[in-house]
Amino acid sequence: MAVPALKGPLSRRLALSFAATAALTMALAAGILFVVWNGQFDAYVKENLQETADGAAVFLERTYTPGQGWSLQAFSQLPRFGVFSGLALQVLDAHGSIVYDDSEIGLKYQMMGDSVPGAREPQDPIMASTIEVQGVVVGLVRVWPLSSEGLLSEKDVRFQRSSTAGLLMAAVIAVVLASLSGLWFAVTLVKPIDRITAAAEALRGGDRDARSGISGEDSIGVLGRTFDEMADSIEADREMERRLTADVAHELRTPLQAIQATVEAMQDGVLPADEEHLGVVRNETVRLARLTNGILELTRLERGSVPMEMRLIDAADPVRMAIDSHRALMEAVGLTLHVDLANGLRVQADPDLLTQAVGNLLSNAARYTPEGRVTVSLRHDEGCALVEVADTGIGIAEEDADKVFQRFWRADSARHTATGGLGIGLALVKEIVERHGGSVGVAGRDEGGSVFSIRIPLA
Repeated sequence: MAVPALKGPLSRRLALSFAATAALTMALAAGILFVVWNGQFDAYVKENLQETADGAAVFLERTYTPGQGWSLQAFSQLPRFGVFSGLALQVLDAHGSIVYDDSEIGLKYQMMGDSVPGAREPQDPIMASTIEVQGVVVGLVRVWPLSSEGLLSEKDVRFQRSSTAGLLMAAVIAVVLASLSGLWFAVTLVKPIDRITAAAEALRGGDRDARSGISGEDSIGVLGRTFDEMADSIEADREMERRLTADVAHELRTPLQAIQATVEAMQDGVLPADEEHLGVVRNETVRLARLTNGILELTRLERGSVPMEMRLIDAADPVRMAIDSHRALMEAVGLTLHVDLANGLRVQADPDLLTQAVGNLLSNAARYTPEGRVTVSLRHDEGCALVEVADTGIGIAEEDADKVFQRFWRADSARHTATGGLGIGLALVKEIVERHGGSVGVAGRDEGGSVFSIRIPLA
């Protein structure tokens, strides 16, 4: 497996962490396995020793002669149970005297009588088996290993050493493979992070088109996609700021130019400084003041610096107040006003701000409805109080439906100041409603005109 070169401190730390974790895990596993294996092997060796002692006891039971004991021929067969198998073997008679011992170099035995001279005491652990003839215990066989490895014979030691060497070799190979896999994983993980870092540095350096281009459903893919979406959002905010600056400059330039032109004409004597021309200056000044106040109010709403006096009210009350304050305007422009309000819809709201929001919708309907009617309704809809203001005016194109609540946006057909629109009324509506936890929307009508809706959650 080809391992790419490390590219940074993070990848090195990850690779070393994987390697250390793999080494520790394998060392722990090998230690536990070694202890368990040794325990099982010791049990296996003890079982073999016991089988040897039992086998020798059975042989001695068959070759025992009552009153005489065992013959030299019988003892000559015992080395196959003892020294020939790497074991020490002793035979004791019924009185506890050692009558056979092959634990020292050279066989020692005694047919009857005293113990074998020079017989050594066996070393723990000892496997023993009694010798019974016709239900009477006539002796005891004791077996223990001769090798310095304790329970293990020389053959067992060789097997244990070869097994341990194989286990250690497997552990080393596993650690090496785990380290290489960890290194590969670390580099694979760091590579997309480096791409995200490079894109972030490019954005900081002014490259607004820089993106990571990472996608996927894993954590790194989600991170890359989220970063790119954040970059898109930042670019959209920057574009909105540039457009806002241009729109504000455009909106301010129009009344300022009108004021400047009128004042200069009066100074030059082209126009008389009479009430009519001073009225033009005053009207443009009032419009300029309205515009700046509207921008200031919208900014305060967006920042949340406008205090809200929230209380439990009937949603019909602020709607009715907005209708009453705009009824004269509707009549002045020749529009018929229809009202259908449901009572008893309780909402938690600031009545003044909610009245302002509905009033802005009514002003907007009156401004862009040359003739016909405006219908205001209030009803319950899916846990919300739904306010709708429908008109028979110029309508809104479907592709413009998501733009109407942006500040300074107006349809091309209405992009003029004759109606007195500032282009921030619907933006104010959106901010007020969202601060109430609600939502706003607009849709076209089949018979012409548009329907603006406000949804406020019921208390």
